[in-house]
Amino acid sequence: MISGGFKGMLGGSLLSTLVALGGCSTDSLPAQQREAVARVLDAYAQAMKTGDYSRVRFTPDVTFVGPLTNGAIIGEAHVKDFLRKVSTGVRDIRVKRQIIDGEFASVIADLETKEGNVVPFSEFFRVVDGRIAEIRPYFDPRPLIR
Repeated sequence: MISGGFKGMLGGSLLSTLVALGGCSTDSLPAQQREAVARVLDAYAQAMKTGDYSRVRFTPDVTFVGPLTNGAIIGEAHVKDFLRKVSTGVRDIRVKRQIIDGEFASVIADLETKEGNVVPFSEFFRVVDGRIAEIRPYFDPRPLIR
C-alpha cells in the first residue's frame, strides 16, 4: 500500500474529486482577476514606502487589525491616517511573494525601518471589487518597540 503512494490508495479519479471539492485548484481564478488583485497589492506596498495612499482603493468600511493596534481600525479615513503614520518609519518594503485566491490574498515581505531594522511580515487582505476591504498584518513587533 505504501509503495503506491497516496494516489494509489485513493485512486486517481477520487483524488481529483477531493482536490476539486477542497478548492485546491490553482485554476479557479481567472488570470485577469488575479492580476487586478496583484495591482491593488502592488499599489498598497508602494504606498507603504511613500506614505501616499491616494492610488490605493479601499472600501468605505475597510478594517485594519494588527499587532500594534488596540482593536480594529474601521473606515477609509481612519485606516489611511493610521497607515500614513506607519509609513513615516518605513524605508523599504521588499515583497517576496503574493498569494491570491479569489478575494483573499496574502503578501509575504520584509519591512525595513528608517533605522535599518528588518521586520519579516505576512499581511492578509480581502479585496472586493478592486478595493481593499480588510487588512491583517502578522509580524513580531519586538524590533519596532525597543
